[in-house]
Amino acid sequence: MKDVMSQPYKSGKQSCRVSVSGKNDSTFTINRNDMLLKSALDKGMDYPHNCRVGVCGQCKTKLLSGKVSPMVDLALSPLSNDEIENGYFLACQGKVRGDIEIEVNLGQHHVVPEQQVSGRISLWKRLPGEVIELRIALDVPFQYEAGQYAFLSESGSFVRRCFSFSDAPPADKNNAATEVGFLIKRLPGGQFSEWLFAENRTGLKMWLHGPYGVMGVDDPDVSGLCVAGGTGLAPVLAILQQRLAQSAIAKFTVIFGVKTQGELFAIDKLEALIAQYPGRVQLLPILSHEAVDSDWQGERGFVTELINEDLGVDYGQIASFICGGLPMVEAVEARLLKMGMNPDRIHADKFMPTG
Repeated sequence: MKDVMSQPYKSGKQSCRVSVSGKNDSTFTINRNDMLLKSALDKGMDYPHNCRVGVCGQCKTKLLSGKVSPMVDLALSPLSNDEIENGYFLACQGKVRGDIEIEVNLGQHHVVPEQQVSGRISLWKRLPGEVIELRIALDVPFQYEAGQYAFLSESGSFVRRCFSFSDAPPADKNNAATEVGFLIKRLPGGQFSEWLFAENRTGLKMWLHGPYGVMGVDDPDVSGLCVAGGTGLAPVLAILQQRLAQSAIAKFTVIFGVKTQGELFAIDKLEALIAQYPGRVQLLPILSHEAVDSDWQGERGFVTELINEDLGVDYGQIASFICGGLPMVEAVEARLLKMGMNPDRIHADKFMPTG
């Protein structure tokens, strides 16, 4: 097992050399005791990542030499025991203790610089399932990619929460939007969502900080399976919009799971894509807790139950985009691997409550 365990080191700002092996070799320096991922991103490195809190596993990195201290309990890590034994760690949770050599593929994604911009709420709309459709007209254009997320906060408040963009950025060279949209579910007791739901917030000034994450990137002509649980539909909508526009041939199957028929929201947005791109989008809503005597004629059960041989997709040739609560996403990932999907083509965003 590689030495990725905590070691007693003196504090300081000693410079450490990071040598990267992979599809795009590179060398850069960071301060000792700094987190590898944050330091790499601060230097503009195109490092794979998404959640930045040790949940998604996208920043998985192999330690070839040197010492890194993991700042997360390995028992809670998304890494397998075999990966840990073979020297893998999470860059977002790895403190660099000296010169290291690592293996990770850089340059796979387009890095969008972090920005902090202000704007005002231009749309506040209640949707089924205790969801708010929120749109913010920005004071200056904001760059992001489909599948990314940003922190939102009311002007003057220290409470901020992260949410995924629900629409793709404009299809120009800068991907700069003057208005952005989100789908936000009320979380009982949640400071931000309870404040948002209390009354119509149209016109209020907001701050947006981001973007973060890498989730919607893959060969644009590869067809995809999108699995969304609840407001995990937000990044799925953005990814669908962008990828359908980028390719003339890619097709998508969308599995959208909520508990009951009354909680289905934003179906009109999915139906608009179906109408805009005939024959290229299949929608399969599924309800996990719908009353047995209701008039619902669609699918019932959990989203994983639809991932089988009868779905009509070639699991070995497509990409997947999975968004929702952590247990659901992990169950879907396991199911897709069992169906023969390439692990490198599984792109996931695991939602975790914060605050």
